[in-house]
Amino acid sequence: MTRGRDFYIDAVVNGYFKAMDTGDVEGTIACFAPDATLTWETNDLVLTGHGEIRAFFTEFIAGTNMRLHEVRNAVVDTEKATCAVEIRYRSDIKDGPDVDMENCNFFDFGPDGKFTRVRFWSGRIVD
Repeated sequence: MTRGRDFYIDAVVNGYFKAMDTGDVEGTIACFAPDATLTWETNDLVLTGHGEIRAFFTEFIAGTNMRLHEVRNAVVDTEKATCAVEIRYRSDIKDGPDVDMENCNFFDFGPDGKFTRVRFWSGRIVD
């Protein structure tokens, strides 16, 4: 089933990023297929399945007071069911410095509209 561009952008922005930004771990996990992978390329971290991904986001969200993903650009391939986004990410880390950086995130979708693979790079701190 080929979905329109808006479906993919909505799933990423109003599903995944919104759930993270509001601290909704279960809403974040709901974006992923049960056997999906999440890869943090910068740190060579690969997580597989809801259990590992949930543990990551539980710790991630608990360690921050605030998270904000601002999408700068998005590219969607509706035929391949993929979406790439460039974001500015800001957070207030509880036991560390505030973060303000640029990231790239890549999403592959399954037939049910859930993420089968998410890869992201964390970039430089914005001046």
